[in-house]
Amino acid sequence: MIDDKNALSLFEEMRKVATKEKALVEVINPSDIEVRESVRLKCLIPLCEYYGVCRLCPPHLPPLSEIRAALRFYHVGVLVALKFPLSEVDLEKFHHDFSYELKLLDLVHRLENIAQSAGCREAIGLVVGGCKLCPTCAPPDEPCLHPYKARPSPEGLGIDIMGLALKSGLIVQWPPKESVVLIGLILF
Repeated sequence: MIDDKNALSLFEEMRKVATKEKALVEVINPSDIEVRESVRLKCLIPLCEYYGVCRLCPPHLPPLSEIRAALRFYHVGVLVALKFPLSEVDLEKFHHDFSYELKLLDLVHRLENIAQSAGCREAIGLVVGGCKLCPTCAPPDEPCLHPYKARPSPEGLGIDIMGLALKSGLIVQWPPKESVVLIGLILF
């Protein structure tokens, strides 16, 4: 377990990295994370194109009871918000241009590595929208092509990431009016 002084130092190191990428980071208490069936249900209604296809999406993820139990062991959460001005984003192509989400994944991966390098071996990172590393997920009988980089979405785990962002003061609009904001979460 990380003590408060080391957690603050670790967060400041993460903030420096995030600031270079023009991202915002906010500390949250993992006990504030709600895991709800209604959030995971949004993967099914309306049907997400990754549901049942991506191995890091439902129904291939653990039951929500296991997610709730696992969250009790995390002491620090860091929300990561990567913001793109609407003038730079073509919304018509946004759902097929994963470069924005891959930037978030790269940043979350680097921040997760900072936590792990500081001794937080069980640190995990999550990114909105599911895995976008491959055009199609490897078949179930074959290994993942990116096992150390692929991450599930918080929503797939039943985590209300938008609620957490709004509660922490991050401004997220959907549909976007001024900017597209993508959210990640690191737990350690």
